[in-house]
Amino acid sequence: MPGWADAEVEAATRQPIALRVLAAWPALTPLVAFVIAETVQLVQHGADGFHRATLLNGLVYLVGVAGIIGATGHLLKADDVARSIGWPPGSPFQWEVGVADLGWGVLGVLCPTYGSDFWLATIIVSSIFLLGAAAGHVKQMIVAKNFAPGNAGAVFAADVLVPVFLIVLYLTYDGPA
Repeated sequence: MPGWADAEVEAATRQPIALRVLAAWPALTPLVAFVIAETVQLVQHGADGFHRATLLNGLVYLVGVAGIIGATGHLLKADDVARSIGWPPGSPFQWEVGVADLGWGVLGVLCPTYGSDFWLATIIVSSIFLLGAAAGHVKQMIVAKNFAPGNAGAVFAADVLVPVFLIVLYLTYDGPA
């Protein structure tokens, strides 16, 4: 039966689900923190101020925490991250991406301290980076057939969905800064 041995080897080398979830913590942590913050907001305040809280929680967790976690991976575990994206270890882009991640991550965490103009600037900077990264992922999928988890998985989805989510929230927000 052709392919049977390959499937058996793949099944034998596949990581257990617990290890795969643990490996996904950088992508899951900001989302889980966002959901917890939203739940706390609803329990404590109901619908009062929910739009503003959702916008700020998105900026703090989906931009801030995600950016800082992304920076730590690109700066401290560069070779592992490169492999997860489908790039060879030692890629010099890691340092630049890590510093950029750190920059917009810090902006996201600072958002509750500043007003809506700062929120908008943070949304613009992070959206340019994330949507640009998404375009790069698409190019790699088409040109290089690179469907590595770090190129075509949850990271790609977040690169598209987070900016759209935050832009819509900002454009529909009419409350106090």
